[in-house]
Amino acid sequence: MIALVPYQKFEIKTRLELESARQKLAEIVEPRKLMRFGLSRNHNLFEGEIEGTSFKISRIIHYRNSFLPILVGQIQDDLDASTLQIVARPHWFVILLWTFFAVAVASGGLLAGDRSEVWVILPVFLFFYVVPTAAFHFELYKVKKLLQEKFETDRYSLP
Repeated sequence: MIALVPYQKFEIKTRLELESARQKLAEIVEPRKLMRFGLSRNHNLFEGEIEGTSFKISRIIHYRNSFLPILVGQIQDDLDASTLQIVARPHWFVILLWTFFAVAVASGGLLAGDRSEVWVILPVFLFFYVVPTAAFHFELYKVKKLLQEKFETDRYSLP
């Protein structure tokens, strides 16, 4: 089944034990702030909450991107290693607006009744689906790369 709203499940495996992996995550995550002012670069890579082995974080950026992935996950113990199981998704408010826009465009096209207008509405609908999806996956690529670097996954090879 194709997901209309972009999200992705992925894992990051590391040689760190559970508590060490949790500590490493805590080192790169700071508490969420309502507003960030100025051009200060004196902050961690991510912001959010860590409770036990569960976490909900997002990357701190210095530009606007409403489709920045929210990472919700857990750290699981794998004998002498750990696995971060993560689900990346957009913010719930963005999903709500996106759904409202899709319904509005689709119903506007259906209510118009003229089939010639479908060729105008379809590209608009596709544009407003492809651009946010691409922005989400672009940011997700950056997040994965940062987490893999911080948890040194290149040194951990699976059989």
